Amino acid sequence: MIKEIIFYTFSSILICGSLGVVLFRNPVYSAISLILTFITSAFLWFLLESEFLALILILVYVGAVMVLFLFVIMMLNINEQKKTSRFNSIAPLSLLIGLVILLELITLIWLQSTQFKETEAIVSNALSENNTLELGKLIFSQYIYPFEIAGFILLLGIIISISLTLRTKKGKKTQIISKQVDIDPSKRVQLVDLERGKK
Repeated sequence: MIKEIIFYTFSSILICGSLGVVLFRNPVYSAISLILTFITSAFLWFLLESEFLALILILVYVGAVMVLFLFVIMMLNINEQKKTSRFNSIAPLSLLIGLVILLELITLIWLQSTQFKETEAIVSNALSENNTLELGKLIFSQYIYPFEIAGFILLLGIIISISLTLRTKKGKKTQIISKQVDIDPSKRVQLVDLERGKK
């Protein structure tokens, strides 16, 4: 009974935070609502005894991504956007599309409701195992190739972002360490003994 109360409480907060993301006109308030949404989602993961996923959600999304977004929005000083006639003209179409998607989701959940019911044996077996250990086994065995591809894509994104933001000035003198190391001192340094009084 207590778990159900906690679940419905955090689910209600999650829904309110999600609505705040799309309804707030101020982007700072939207970012804060998204942070609240991620935190409540992490608590729901804790209720499912998936501690690793909950901590990753808080550390990665809330601690890094959303804080970065929030600081960028605050530094850019984005003002509130006013309503335009174009937005008012496409509002009925957007509402219609949203209702169609909602009806499709309700229909799918109603048709596939039997697949969401798990037996007590499966649930107890899943909860008895260490989810972090099982996740690591799956990543490095069954999903090793997607894991490596994801790492390569992240590395490629880092390299591309550095190359795009790299600025070099023309005529700027730079040191090439490899050439400096390969220089023979006997060929570059010449000692000249000049007698005093002679030019």
